[in-house]
Amino acid sequence: MKSKIICLLAAFCCLGYICNGQLLKKLKQKTDKVLDQKKSESVGSSDVAGYKTTASPAQKTNEPTVAAAPPSNGTVVFNLGADENLLYDESKILTKNNKLVYSFVVQNKKQEYFLIEDGNRSGPFKAAPIKSLSEQSDDGSSGSYDYEVSLGDKKDPVAIQHSKTIDGKLFIVFNGKNFGPYDFVSKMIVSTDKKQFFALVTVGSESPMMAKMGMGYSFMVNEAALKRNVGDGGMLMPVKFSASTGFKHCMATVMNQKTQKIITVTSANKQEEGNLTDIYAGGDEIKSFVNDNGDIISIPAQSPTQVLVNGKEAASFSVPIKSMDRLFLTPDISKSVYYEKGKIYKADGTEESLGGVLFPKVVTVGNETAVYYFKLYKNESGAKHIYLCKKVI
Repeated sequence: MKSKIICLLAAFCCLGYICNGQLLKKLKQKTDKVLDQKKSESVGSSDVAGYKTTASPAQKTNEPTVAAAPPSNGTVVFNLGADENLLYDESKILTKNNKLVYSFVVQNKKQEYFLIEDGNRSGPFKAAPIKSLSEQSDDGSSGSYDYEVSLGDKKDPVAIQHSKTIDGKLFIVFNGKNFGPYDFVSKMIVSTDKKQFFALVTVGSESPMMAKMGMGYSFMVNEAALKRNVGDGGMLMPVKFSASTGFKHCMATVMNQKTQKIITVTSANKQEEGNLTDIYAGGDEIKSFVNDNGDIISIPAQSPTQVLVNGKEAASFSVPIKSMDRLFLTPDISKSVYYEKGKIYKADGTEESLGGVLFPKVVTVGNETAVYYFKLYKNESGAKHIYLCKKVI
């Protein structure tokens, strides 16, 4: 009788895990459906970061807004052919050592592709020369290491690659060394130089079966001495896991199986409580991340005008933050800015017009914060010049 009760309890727990996973998936599907509907309603002729779009946002080639005159605050950095357009989705702007680094992919009417990096052109290519997105920006606004933990049947392929059973126990094998033992490895992230890793693991649970399914006591570990407990010590289900752009800290979001509470913790032991809406309201876009200081930076779904640091307001804007790509965080987050529809919104409540620009990027050098951006000017002969411009804000 005792063994039957144990089996029944184990089955019930497994069923609860599957139901929670299905609940999260259904919520995400519903949220995505609403977001897709809103996106489809907004499709038309609009100015999106300096581009005039007249088709679906999935269309990759767009015609930039043309400046009426050569920008007085800019210099020509490259030229476009008469039949060439930029591929908006494949272009990238980063800051390295307080300098702007850029790469653009252009396409002509012959379906040929060219890569332009810091003014140097290469090509033509038969396919778009998309570069690795692992390159990191100084301010953490690009090249993020964010990943979402799979719910349910699929296990992380990186964790599988580095997992090994030794004498009946599970270890992470990394650069010839064994780390563990663990009951389950939910997620593993490896740095671009292959010298570091962060992993979210399960060690212990209410039953051995639940531990081997990844339900139990969660820890963040790495190749050094990190072994940080996640959450309140209860039965936890992993939801999200990520690392900072400089690969100095990691962040885990878990759900307590019994209380249904959502908890986010970083390797610096910074913590924030949330809800399922915060996890999925952003659709495919991550609305929270960990920076290299180990702080949780997040945009709450129920009040998207705020920027929170470890759950406390650090900046507030007069408009909702719809895209993290257009939110520029300064060292003093209370002085951060947000760009949308030709305007720069400051956290102090003021705003400035900045229409018809391409890829605005806010950079703080010393005590000066400036927005760098590109503009297209077409001269009388039809030549298209791309200008790099700067405006101190």
